[in-house]
Amino acid sequence: MTSLANKLQDLELCLKSQHGEEIGYGRALREAILGKDLFMEVEVLKCLGDVHLQKAKLSKDSAEFDKAAALYAAALLRCTDPDMGQTLEHRIGYMEKLSRQLLQGYSPHFRWLLPDYWGTADSNVVRVAEIGVKLDRRVGEPWHSVEETYTETLVTAIANSDMFLELEILKSLGDLYLQKGKAISDVSQFPKAAAMYNKALTRCGDPETKLTLEHRTRYMEKIREIVKKASNFRQLFSAMKPSPDESREGTPDIRHQSGNIARPDSLQYQQDVSRQYKDHLKEGESSLARADLDSAEQHFAAALKVVHARDSTAQQYQREVGPLCKLGDVYSKRGQQTGDGGDFVKATALYNAAKARSEDQVLIGNIETAIEEVEKAFRKCILDINSNVSQDDTEKHKKQLKELREEIKLEMETIDQQLDPYVHDKDDPCVKEIEAKRAQAVRHLFENIAQQRKEYISLLVEVCIGLMGPPPCKYALIGLGSQATGLVTPYSDLEFAILVEEESEQCIEYFLNFTHYLHLTVVNLGETILPALGIKSFNDWYYDSVTPRGFAFDGSMPKASKTPLGRQGTMNEPPSHLICTPSNMASKLQKDAILYLKEGYHLATILRNPCLIVGNQDLFDTYMAITGKILQADGGKVALQLAQEMLRENVERFSNEETITARLTDVKKDIYRFPAVAVDCLALTSHIVPTTVWKTIEELENQRIISPNNAHHLTVLTSISAELRLRTYVANGGQKENLSALASMESAIVHESSIQNDNKVQKIALIPVFHLQNDQQLFRYYYTAVPLKNVLKEWSEKKQDLTSISTLYENSARVQGMMYSELCKHEQALRCFHEALQKTDGTDIMEKSTLLKDIGRSYLGVGNYQKAISFFEQALQMSRSTYGPTTAHPAIAVSLNNLGSAWSRLGNNRQAISYHEKALQMYRSIYGPTTAHPHIATSLNNLGLAWSNLGNDRQAISYHEETLQMRRSIYGPTTAHPDIAASLNNLGSAWSRLGNNRQAISYYEKALQMYRSIYGPTTAHPHIATSLNNLGLAWSNLGNDRQAISYHEQALQMCRSIYGPTTAHPHIATSLNNLGLAWSNLAHPHIATSLNNLGLAWSNLGNDRQAISYHEETLQMRRSIYGPTTAHPDIAASLNNLGAALSNLGNDRQAISYHEETLQMRRSIYGPTTAHPDIAASLNNLGAALSNLGNDRQAIRYHEQALQMMHEYLWSDYNTSSYCCLTEQPGVLPGEAWVIIVRQSATMNRHCR
Repeated sequence: MTSLANKLQDLELCLKSQHGEEIGYGRALREAILGKDLFMEVEVLKCLGDVHLQKAKLSKDSAEFDKAAALYAAALLRCTDPDMGQTLEHRIGYMEKLSRQLLQGYSPHFRWLLPDYWGTADSNVVRVAEIGVKLDRRVGEPWHSVEETYTETLVTAIANSDMFLELEILKSLGDLYLQKGKAISDVSQFPKAAAMYNKALTRCGDPETKLTLEHRTRYMEKIREIVKKASNFRQLFSAMKPSPDESREGTPDIRHQSGNIARPDSLQYQQDVSRQYKDHLKEGESSLARADLDSAEQHFAAALKVVHARDSTAQQYQREVGPLCKLGDVYSKRGQQTGDGGDFVKATALYNAAKARSEDQVLIGNIETAIEEVEKAFRKCILDINSNVSQDDTEKHKKQLKELREEIKLEMETIDQQLDPYVHDKDDPCVKEIEAKRAQAVRHLFENIAQQRKEYISLLVEVCIGLMGPPPCKYALIGLGSQATGLVTPYSDLEFAILVEEESEQCIEYFLNFTHYLHLTVVNLGETILPALGIKSFNDWYYDSVTPRGFAFDGSMPKASKTPLGRQGTMNEPPSHLICTPSNMASKLQKDAILYLKEGYHLATILRNPCLIVGNQDLFDTYMAITGKILQADGGKVALQLAQEMLRENVERFSNEETITARLTDVKKDIYRFPAVAVDCLALTSHIVPTTVWKTIEELENQRIISPNNAHHLTVLTSISAELRLRTYVANGGQKENLSALASMESAIVHESSIQNDNKVQKIALIPVFHLQNDQQLFRYYYTAVPLKNVLKEWSEKKQDLTSISTLYENSARVQGMMYSELCKHEQALRCFHEALQKTDGTDIMEKSTLLKDIGRSYLGVGNYQKAISFFEQALQMSRSTYGPTTAHPAIAVSLNNLGSAWSRLGNNRQAISYHEKALQMYRSIYGPTTAHPHIATSLNNLGLAWSNLGNDRQAISYHEETLQMRRSIYGPTTAHPDIAASLNNLGSAWSRLGNNRQAISYYEKALQMYRSIYGPTTAHPHIATSLNNLGLAWSNLGNDRQAISYHEQALQMCRSIYGPTTAHPHIATSLNNLGLAWSNLAHPHIATSLNNLGLAWSNLGNDRQAISYHEETLQMRRSIYGPTTAHPDIAASLNNLGAALSNLGNDRQAISYHEETLQMRRSIYGPTTAHPDIAASLNNLGAALSNLGNDRQAIRYHEQALQMMHEYLWSDYNTSSYCCLTEQPGVLPGEAWVIIVRQSATMNRHCR
């Protein structure tokens, strides 16, 4: 079941963009076929059907409905599970209903029922053969690309119900794996071929085709035996051969270690870690044998700390198993010594944590036995009961919880499919009606969850009391937090207190023991993370990312645990349990409201709003009556104080995150919590005692505190917040709060910097992120959240009375534009900003100026730099006319900065520097010359970029280091912030240009890691794409072009996901250009030599042809961006690269044409007499091509001009300074310093602009 759950979680984390999602699911389908995993095959086909159904809903395209129908039918044909079959039939029924609603009665064409749909058998043979020929033309590409092409075609065939093509692709994939196994003698490829042939056999009805497939299977088996024998022979023979390093003759070693650059003492470091780990375990064992439990705990915790790493690999987690088990032994013995039930609970949690990390089935069996022994000891020592323990009850409880979650998930999916207001235009009158229906459906769903949770908790209580015997007095177990507000999920913590009829010693002891026993029972469900137990030796360093965080007791906090255990005792105060009579519990509420609320204890905020889970109704009613009186006394003084304290704590965060963000969103803190707090505050300030959020909104409307229209908006806001939290937990498999509004690229990314050993790549653990497909739902959330936050903020500042609330809905064109812009959807943002600009009457100058800047930034985003400059200039002119032409004002400085950025992207960096220096001077006059301010940091950063583009990278590094220092002082030295990541990235670029590519990679990897922690590890974002591109360039500079290609392909895929697969955008052009350069570099003779002179001439020839393809596409795209006749450095670089690739292929006449055009363009950019390395490179390339054609006299003239120009350039003031700086570095000889400068000068135009 664990394996199945992992597979489903991986599948749910597949690519979420429309382009990438199908690729991700296609790969999953291929892997399912290879693994003969029929369940996953059906699940993937169902998911693909869902993808096309979602497209059909958004586009109202009948073809998409047809594809969805075909995929659901294909899944149904393969399905053997009755429950899944029922789900698929439900999907098909819903699809037909939706199709008829949206397309005026249209029913999807179930093409699999039409055997002649594609024509006659003969015509199909011809048609499929033609498709096969087109695909076979790509056989010269790397195996990965051909495999992906066939996979995409397989998905297309199934979606089109094209049985003929499906069979042919399955055969072709089998052939591909067979050929690969033969070509590289890889035995592991043959089972893949067999899997594809067998799948084709199951789908085939034609006897002749079946015979062909059976023949191929037999042939494959024969080849596998031959390869296997040859492999065994090579292994025997290799022992007698010298190593490859010994057989190389005079070849420079250009191999480079992939990934993070290992420290020289890394092996020694690992040995030290291993020795410390063993020493601590040994000392701990010795202490445990002496019954010195404190010493044993310290040593075992130290051993654990040595090997513990946050978000580590599965292999590293294995090393935690031993110390965790030993710590479990310590706490089990401690519980037997002290008689503290909490120690047995901690022992149980430690054993469960070890079990979650182990893959050794024998060890897991031993751990399960230890868990049973702990419970048995608990019963004997705490409950004085001698009885055997069985895991049957625990497994039954796990199963019940799983079934509850599956039922809720299905119901949520049904609501999403049947009540979707986002498929309609936002101005359609039906939207509000559907919104209301969906909100009510969500409400009923959450009311159902709350009720089922009550029943589930009651069952656990019944089991505990059944063993312990009846309580000595009447009691009521009351639910707190989201259980009481009606927003609880199947993954939420258990927060509760116990009301008792009397607080006798016998009653308190019974219910404390009961609480520990219930806690132990809940821990055995396997969803309690270790930090929640309050284990002192772990302090704050242990992070549990392995245990799935779900149904568990609220965390054990020193000040306020929201369970009957309550606050721990201190030297000055005794422990304060939440096991009280109704009057004493109410006294705790009142005391906390007066004394502790400002210290962040929060008990008062939850004790005032409980619900009865199980027990005596009269006790609960008595408590509620007392609580109501306390809240309403003195004109509702306590209630008002609670509301004010809640707002005081939350208002700053509410104002900081005003709208949607591209960063990872904490769904609980940033989305779910606000509506509940807002409704609570509105109720408390209106003398209403809150119950569930849903009922409280109704009461606010009934008492006319809010209008019916605002009640609708509040209900929709609450339903979206609750739904998004639930969907995030379902997708992430527990209380993992990360939500992203951006698309996902991969379900599991291999860490680009991972160490490769024996062709096996270690994978890092990825934090799960729920990627929301429909951002309109988040838009709708903020349409109400933003105005409501403003209302509460003004009330907290005593600027507004909550009884006079205006409409809680704001969806103006500018608000939408800002949201689209934040999500990198610049085309949609442009439409919204232009619409907003047209609606302005011109009287509000500041509004119009702001919109002009918004439009300019959006044009920067889509790569239209000329238009961006036009709008920035208008904004600058308007700001100067408003504030004065010589006034230092932030609005003017912003426009200057924007203009500098736009000119820099157009290649005019001297103009850019002029604007940035003016902006910097103005900002410093506004904020102070030594103040650390984000605006000043931005200007410094932009100056660094411009100087770097001009080739003065030493100057650039100075600016970037100053920027980085300032940004860290603003945001915090360890904070993950996009501005800090940008500075790291820019420092990497500057060091790369100076030749220190290993230093550059270090900066790039830090930037990439930070960006992924900000936006999500698999999220498609321009910042991540830029980091990937830069890493590719740095590895290419180090000679590792295969690593570079991997990075550039990821960057290209991400850019196309962001900007559109057919969009002409500078970032896409850059990725294509970089890919072309990397493929071309693979033809370098050093690679052929380093592969023991095996002679890869034909392969290298193929790579240059591929390079030309990339460069031509890049050139076409760049001309469409900058203009077909514009002289731009990027266009010149593409022309130069085409010339170089053609020259490699021996086509020097055509190469000369490109190099002459490049030379002419570069002279027009830099000046006809300027000494510039790019011009020198073009002269040199012309000389080389002419020499190849036998025209050596003319070639010499070009080489002499190039040499003279490089001499002038190298002895310029800047490069003399660079030379001095380089020779000061340890280990850099004078000759090497000039080599670095020359190499970086010659390759300057390759860097990402």
